[in-house]
Amino acid sequence: MKQVKSSLRLKAGLLFLGLLVFCSPAHAGPTSSNLLVDLEDALVSLAESVQPAVVNLSPYVPPSPSVGRMDKPTGRATNAGAGVIFDAAGGYIVTNSHVVRNADRVTVTLFGGDELVGRVLGADEDTDLAVVQVESDHPLNSVRFGDSSRLRVGQLVVAVGNPYGLHDTMTFGIISGLNRENVNLSRYEDFIQTDASINPGNSGGPLLNIRGEVIGINTAIINYAQSIGFAIPANMVKRVTSDLIEHGEVARGWLGVGIEPVTPEVAAKAKAVAGSGVFVNAVFEGDPAHRAGLKPGDIILRIGGAPVDSPSKMIRLIGVISPGQSVNLDILRDGKTQVVSVLLEKQKKIREALVRKPSPLLDLPPLGIEIEEVPAGAQEGGPSVVISNVFADSSAAASGLQAGDRILALNGENVDSRMSYLRLLDGVSTGEEVFLLIQRNEDKIHLALVREN
Repeated sequence: MKQVKSSLRLKAGLLFLGLLVFCSPAHAGPTSSNLLVDLEDALVSLAESVQPAVVNLSPYVPPSPSVGRMDKPTGRATNAGAGVIFDAAGGYIVTNSHVVRNADRVTVTLFGGDELVGRVLGADEDTDLAVVQVESDHPLNSVRFGDSSRLRVGQLVVAVGNPYGLHDTMTFGIISGLNRENVNLSRYEDFIQTDASINPGNSGGPLLNIRGEVIGINTAIINYAQSIGFAIPANMVKRVTSDLIEHGEVARGWLGVGIEPVTPEVAAKAKAVAGSGVFVNAVFEGDPAHRAGLKPGDIILRIGGAPVDSPSKMIRLIGVISPGQSVNLDILRDGKTQVVSVLLEKQKKIREALVRKPSPLLDLPPLGIEIEEVPAGAQEGGPSVVISNVFADSSAAASGLQAGDRILALNGENVDSRMSYLRLLDGVSTGEEVFLLIQRNEDKIHLALVREN
């Protein structure tokens, strides 16, 4: 076992100076030559230190067809890519989940060509990370993680991987951006953007700083765009890999609300600031938010003291808190701020659809739904009102309402007939909020809509 210990002490300023000198023949001389030699030696040393810990991952092929048929069916990875050994003693390798998707075993090719069979311990599609474990008769090389919270735009980075099957390829660049989200690559997005060349086959490989520390795991590129690649920050990688090794999955906190951005229209009605916080449009009855007293119409401004400015950031902040922990939410209600403490539960994936984006309405019913009255005896309980149709372009559809949902109350008053629904809705003016209590199977959902016409 051997831990990579980079001896690089060359500062970023020196590297930049070397590059500037290289581009300026007028300054060529003994000093500039020495700087370029130092730059070259630094990059060569980095490559020699890190490359032995970078592996190639490819679909596992059983030794013979007969062996494959005798055992239970084994899934195969759909894509080849890279990975990096981060724990030599345990044989743990981190890579992208899409590299090992649908596989329980993969072929791991070490630096130098030796092949091992790796077992997929767990994968997390929400962050596009996975952990593979190998057993080796020989000592393995590994890398160490850096602190991605200390990164700055402009820092020098190196990406290592196997683009297009070209093993042990190293590219050089800078950090072009931080905290990139809404790229639609995964659910929990907080990417490092880099201009270091990343191509198919780099997925799962490391992004390193000049000290040889892994600051991210390369995950994707934007097709048809040059010099735009993304990496998952090391701090996120450390937490996810720890959970995957210990539990085989990632345990995330669950709040139990539907959310949307604070648009200028929402901000005007709620006496808030557009782009600051997230608007709560639904609260699941019995879930943590409901038990803590959150209501549709609240705006969540901070989570554990960290500001929230988008649904993606709120999902990420809640997701890094372990179930069973309490967190303070700073909320805005009726123009006044207050703090609410919430005890989080384990994430419930079945309700993730209630993150919506407002859409314009044209000649639709007031709430974008059609209803029908169900008489007593047709189902449990007395007469009730059930949603029979949800218009595709309505805010009701965007909020997650479904045909078959039962309307129990509107603005706090019981709804038990079509007449009571229309009477209560008639008391709401265009542009005002409507608060519904919905029953869906065993769930009760508090939902906020806006009457559009």
